Amino acid sequence: MLVSKIQNFNFNYGYNPQNDRLRKTQSLQYGISPLKSDTFVKNTQTIGNKDISFNGTISSINTTFETRFTKLFFKKLLREGIPDAYSNITLIPNKDIDELKNLGVLNKKSSLAIKYLKVYKNNLFPVEKEMLSLLETLSKKNPDLTLQELLHLKLQSAEQSLINHQSKVLNKISLMSKTLPRNEFLEVRKLLQYSYNKIFTPDPLPEERFGRKEFIGMLKRIPITDQKTKQKILNTAYKLPQSADSVHAFIVKYSQPYKVEHNANGEIIRIPRDSEEIGLRLLMPSVATDDHIHPQKAFREEELARKLGDKSAENLSKLRVSILTSKKMNELKSDTPIDDFIETQEINIPEHIQHQINKLLDITDKWYNQGRYEDANTLADYIFVLQKEFELRSSKIKVDLGKFEEKVPTIQEKAQIARENRLLKKETKNTKRMSNANNNHREHYEDKNGHILENRKVLKHSSRFNQ
Repeated sequence: MLVSKIQNFNFNYGYNPQNDRLRKTQSLQYGISPLKSDTFVKNTQTIGNKDISFNGTISSINTTFETRFTKLFFKKLLREGIPDAYSNITLIPNKDIDELKNLGVLNKKSSLAIKYLKVYKNNLFPVEKEMLSLLETLSKKNPDLTLQELLHLKLQSAEQSLINHQSKVLNKISLMSKTLPRNEFLEVRKLLQYSYNKIFTPDPLPEERFGRKEFIGMLKRIPITDQKTKQKILNTAYKLPQSADSVHAFIVKYSQPYKVEHNANGEIIRIPRDSEEIGLRLLMPSVATDDHIHPQKAFREEELARKLGDKSAENLSKLRVSILTSKKMNELKSDTPIDDFIETQEINIPEHIQHQINKLLDITDKWYNQGRYEDANTLADYIFVLQKEFELRSSKIKVDLGKFEEKVPTIQEKAQIARENRLLKKETKNTKRMSNANNNHREHYEDKNGHILENRKVLKHSSRFNQ
């Protein structure tokens, strides 16, 4: 069963409704009073002849999921080496990035910087991995050069290859634009000529270089009446190389002495580039983030529809469920519904999601075997939440948990005992501390022979404040 008929809010979908003590304790554990909890209603879907119910109304929709599955919970998962739900690369925890910054090793000679970067080689996306391999090869011959100095060794050849690639894309756009009305063609041609001039300018300053983002933005603003042709032209423009998908573009971009930004007044700000930026740039696409499975914009629209009485929105998930994915894939998905995102990608996202689920199942077993019963119970809850969310939000993703559900009652029972023992230990410790505090502040106490003695701590305390 994925979700039981629960009156008080909890995520234990293998929960036995007859176990009232467990139900009440968990409600207190999660800090949720019955009056403010989710009220789950019957859903027509069933698995194993058991009702699935995941719908209800809650007073604080923004924090419900986050309250149960905290940042600390996700940090614990990342320590276990979690694969990206969308790309399958192993995620890099943010704390690793902070540690590298604190060490300051990436701005040192390349032989030292690469020693630290190589640890993450198998965590990197294809372009970043290829770049690290190239830097590693160059460093063997030039160990005392920095990462940025190594890039300069390849700048000339990389720039030639980049210009060839950019020119081919612009030439295709030029040919496509010939079918446009004359005035529209001339506008496109004017932009292309401006771009060619930038591409072929010898040794341009960073602010004078051709910019892919700038070009696409200007292309979008050209009033082309034939929207199909315009979209085809834009789709071709999106194929212009960038540092995320081209080693040559990466080398040229990060070989520059500074990057250019603009302040609120439109004035140019030059921000120096260094080797640490290059090293971190290799890692950042693989850094772990949590992506909302259902886009937040769509979620807010559903929430508004429910408030307005739209019955079609009643049976949709009211939890803002997130899944661990990489910074790169999170940004690619943006506000795209999960099934639409799958359609745009060549990689097998449903297979990768199942791979992450399998890893979570293994971690649950590991934590249980280590005696970390409460952590294992929380993770079991999270796995069921993921399964239900994909069931509600996707027609392409079918999560398989195998026989995991059979283990859940045992996990819950052990977690409940562990929690009670922890609370009892804490209560005993607090009671002992209070008892000691009261004893230490008595003005008199008896020794083992029954003689009354003065408490010197109290006397010292009194002499300081009562004179």
